[in-house]
Amino acid sequence: MTAQPEVVFDARWLRTGIGRYTLTLLSDLRNHLAGLSLTCIAQAADTERLAPLCDRVVSFQSSIYTLSEQIVLPRIARNAAVFCAPHYNLPILRTAPTIVTIHDLTHLVFPQYAHTLRARLYAFPMLKAACARAARIAVPSGYTKQALIEHLGADPEKIAVIPCAIDPVFHPLEKSHAAQIVKMIYGIAEPFLLCVTSTAPHKNLATLLEAHRSLRAKRAGIPRLVLVLPDSQPRIRPGSELLSLIQDPAVHCLHGVTDYGLSALYSASLMTILPSFEEGFGYPVVESMACGTPVVCSSSASLPEVAGGCAELFSPTSSHELEDAIWHLLDSPTLRCDLAAKGLKRAVAFSTSPAASEYSTLVRSIILDRSGARAQLPALPDSLRDR
Repeated sequence: MTAQPEVVFDARWLRTGIGRYTLTLLSDLRNHLAGLSLTCIAQAADTERLAPLCDRVVSFQSSIYTLSEQIVLPRIARNAAVFCAPHYNLPILRTAPTIVTIHDLTHLVFPQYAHTLRARLYAFPMLKAACARAARIAVPSGYTKQALIEHLGADPEKIAVIPCAIDPVFHPLEKSHAAQIVKMIYGIAEPFLLCVTSTAPHKNLATLLEAHRSLRAKRAGIPRLVLVLPDSQPRIRPGSELLSLIQDPAVHCLHGVTDYGLSALYSASLMTILPSFEEGFGYPVVESMACGTPVVCSSSASLPEVAGGCAELFSPTSSHELEDAIWHLLDSPTLRCDLAAKGLKRAVAFSTSPAASEYSTLVRSIILDRSGARAQLPALPDSLRDR
């Protein structure tokens, strides 16, 4: 019996946005890979979690961005028809076809990162190599596609725009029920505004905190701001303005929130706010929409594209515009209901099945013929190239 062609997926990084991307994609990918065998490379602690999502799990205990991954990954995938890298740290020594997902170019285009040693010595060379060596490049937005072409000279014929999928856990909960869950788990009993972010400079958290503080000084009854932050995040410099703003009594910080808890927070909040300067996709925009909660987001990078006309936009450089946008929604329950309804319809496009189906099409577009000879890669389907 002839063995099925093997697809190997690097699933070692299950934290932050890359982990969310990996898990939501893998949740339905095998269902779209009939006739192919799916292998996941995992950290030892994650093998049981990934086993139901693939045909085989190979344990490899290594951090990303290391020399060991560059040596070992090609060996693990030596018989694979396709290797799938969910981040730009693809194994550059591999000569057989690879699909790389590049989520954004934040470390190259955002001024506070662009001139760092990490950007010059690792991010730029690896991103350049990823664009050159990968057979296909998956990106979550047209914005990221254009950035790859402009800043790295990537071949547009290689690039497939496949928006990220969102986990089904993000769905509307009845507001009062969601509020009870939030009160029980997090002790938050009053109405609140929500921001799911980090303290990294490109997330532009200071602008939101300034706008919220200013709004509370001008108007009575402005709800408190709840920040959902990752467990591991950039250290805030003691005595900095950002630390002072976060320590405001009207700001409530949560860390290590589960997806179940986050779904309840989205559903219970009056609105979700995302003030980022740079995002390759912006999960909180779509997750909030899927939970039936209106969104206020920056008009920068990919966010207007992802929001699709279903969010209140503002310039990320203007705390006054953000104040106005927040107040506009607070002052208009009708507008909040209208945006929530539009957002729910918009979120349907980001379910797991379409993303897995489109990614599987990308995989099949580069499967080598069974003789082992490298065939000329066909053009990308129009559905992936032209969005």
